[in-house]
Amino acid sequence: MMHKKTIKTGLGGTGAMALCMLGLAAVANPAQAQQTDVALQPLVAGPSNPFVDNAKAGYVFRTAYFDRRTGGDDRGAGPYDANAMGIGGWIYGRTGEIGNILSFGATYNFTWALYSPDDVTNASYILRYPGQSSVNVLGELFVKARFDNNALVLGRQEINNSWYMQDVVRFYNTIDQSMIGRNDIRGMQPIHFSAVTAKGQLLDDTLRYYGGYLWGVRGNAENTLSDNENRFNSLGEFNGLAETDGGAYGGVQYKPTKNSMLEGSYYDFQDLLNMAYLSGDYVYRLEGKNYLRFGAQYFWQGGNGQNLMTGGKDFSTSAWALYGEFKLLPHVVPYMSYGETDKEQQIRSPFAIGPHYATQRIKAMPVAGEKTMFIGTIFDFGTFGAKGLTFDVAYAHRIDRRSDFNGPRLPDWSEFSTDLVYVHPGDGFFKNMRTRLRWATAKEDGGTASLAGERNWQDIRFDVSLPISFF
Repeated sequence: MMHKKTIKTGLGGTGAMALCMLGLAAVANPAQAQQTDVALQPLVAGPSNPFVDNAKAGYVFRTAYFDRRTGGDDRGAGPYDANAMGIGGWIYGRTGEIGNILSFGATYNFTWALYSPDDVTNASYILRYPGQSSVNVLGELFVKARFDNNALVLGRQEINNSWYMQDVVRFYNTIDQSMIGRNDIRGMQPIHFSAVTAKGQLLDDTLRYYGGYLWGVRGNAENTLSDNENRFNSLGEFNGLAETDGGAYGGVQYKPTKNSMLEGSYYDFQDLLNMAYLSGDYVYRLEGKNYLRFGAQYFWQGGNGQNLMTGGKDFSTSAWALYGEFKLLPHVVPYMSYGETDKEQQIRSPFAIGPHYATQRIKAMPVAGEKTMFIGTIFDFGTFGAKGLTFDVAYAHRIDRRSDFNGPRLPDWSEFSTDLVYVHPGDGFFKNMRTRLRWATAKEDGGTASLAGERNWQDIRFDVSLPISFF
């Protein structure tokens, strides 16, 4: 049966400002040429002002299309159909330092709706929901104090604790690396936090630490519990639950050599849950840039206070996973993982997509009792002359899945997914431009839980990002 869709389009009141910024970027290269000519002329040097001279500003352009739907209403659960397209990104500014210590930063985030049918499930990766409307918000506004290789940041901020291993193709497979982060790099906008955070480097940068206290978080959801135009909600409200006072976290990353890395972190989110995470990675280097990589990770989660995430029920659960990645040829990188989750409860990651080895395209989080097998291969076409072009194909199979608290069986889950990614390899205006086309399909089958049965999913995504520096 065909459904008639009402489509909303438009560019909000931020259009003039964003177009002005794009105009500045478009003339960046001619301006650089003029500066080179001027530099040849004798100048009288003025006093240095690091606060101004070291300032940075730019625009990260993004556009994305998202379409996820089921193939029918086989389980009586009703069809799922979420799709939208947006364009925008964020304009950022960072000052230099006062006294080699104090600096300031801000980010203005916006997404204009290009395609927003209002008779489907809201596509929260792209637009504000409910309502499929545009996003316009002051995402970051912070003050930063730096002391050598240590920094303290206060205010609205994006949190990124990632640290990568040298010449490892898929170390991004743990995405946020900690349980606090961007939440989903596949969406139009990262999430932001109201927080005070600290991070730094010790022992000749073989040891890094991070931590902080969060009291607010911003996503694309409307705040249904209070009137907040900028949509910085309490940690509980962000998940559609009652209000909480905040939460603290801390972690360390230890990399004694370029071939090994350990990480541990702990999180205490009031009235939501406590979490602990441990991981280890080792890389055995072969000839050239070939290698064998082995990894292991462990999660523990338990109840906290009112246990808002589990409807007031206290709980304790855990999960573990193993990972292998093998680069034996310059253009092929196969990988695999296997993991199991305790039958008591699923593993939750409310403020990041999390560092899970088996992060999949349609379903990311392991449910209670789940056993997950994940295999895939990356093909790098750079060795054939198409530098920057890769193709990733993967298959995941998830069995013994249960409802929370060792409940009835959920359907088994099989997923096949592909990613075609192009990162512009050259310099100039399009340096670091990234384009990605994703297609995935999944099938649910079996189970004894309510609404269990057979169901098919389709997931299509297309996104482009381009960082543009103004100065």
